[in-house]
Amino acid sequence: MSEIAAQVYAYALDYPSFAPSDVSASLRIDDSSVNSAIRELARMRLVCRAMGGGDLLVAVNPDIAVAQLLFPMERALRIRQEEVEQVRAELEGLAPLYNESIDRRRRLEAVEMLPDLGTVRAMLTQLAASCEKEVLTSQPGGGRSEPVLEEAITRDEELLRRGVAMRILYQHTARFSQPTHSYVERVAPLGAEVRTLADGFVRLIVFDSETAVISLQGVDTGAVLVRDPSIVQFMVSAYERAWSAAAEFPLNIKKYNVEAVSGETKQTIMHLLVEGLDDKNIARRLGMSLRTCQRHVSEIMERIGARSRLQAGYLISKHGWLEAGTPPLTRLPLNATAPPEREPSR
Repeated sequence: MSEIAAQVYAYALDYPSFAPSDVSASLRIDDSSVNSAIRELARMRLVCRAMGGGDLLVAVNPDIAVAQLLFPMERALRIRQEEVEQVRAELEGLAPLYNESIDRRRRLEAVEMLPDLGTVRAMLTQLAASCEKEVLTSQPGGGRSEPVLEEAITRDEELLRRGVAMRILYQHTARFSQPTHSYVERVAPLGAEVRTLADGFVRLIVFDSETAVISLQGVDTGAVLVRDPSIVQFMVSAYERAWSAAAEFPLNIKKYNVEAVSGETKQTIMHLLVEGLDDKNIARRLGMSLRTCQRHVSEIMERIGARSRLQAGYLISKHGWLEAGTPPLTRLPLNATAPPEREPSR
């Protein structure tokens, strides 16, 4: 209520009835302001015309004004509230039907194709933004390129700063990649755990153990989004097995780190030689260059005294050098399978 309207109402309470002109003269307020105040009081049901009084007005008890003014509004509110509750009940009654539909749709969309790099990046950004607990990442193929790591670092740093746990698994060859090394130096202080393994895992990212993104077969820039709980849990279990066998990513490369990695890499190559893989496939699987792979294969063949790849695979299997408890390749004497020299006759 305006100040002038309050003054006019106080004046009206002192008289059985009053005329607007009386108010103007008594309160020394111009007619226009008085008339505006009276219209305001009339809207609030605080003044009304006197019965048989012509232009005379009378003040109204505020309790009566409340009943006259607010009762219709309260009644309308009650009606609207009843309508709201009715609509709420009807809509909430549809919730089970909607949830069942969502469950059916999720089962049908348990696997979704992401055909190109733009779609993959958009989905990763969306999943990272909603991630609350942990991200599991495995990236085989050796060191990652600088553009790929630059695209990932902003997203990963934001996740870590929000308190989301992160575990990253690379192949051993990534230890000698400068872009990958620089990336690890940035995320490790924020809490990311990084380990490496020679072989035995696939490229994937798992968010909160609920949604996984894996490579799309035959499309280098595509991916597959997996939501099925059973499939995702299988991936998480496989990841945990690989993680437990992996070694911590060293930020400071030391001689014994290099020797250990080289020895484990050679053991893995021996496995793959036994399986019959050629140098090109071994190099791709271990994330190394073809030349580096060929150097490892040559060293293995020299160490065990093999003259061909076929013989190398045979000798490795024959002597059980891949069985548990056998000495690592680096501890075998050169030409370990070569026949002993015959003593000269006396």
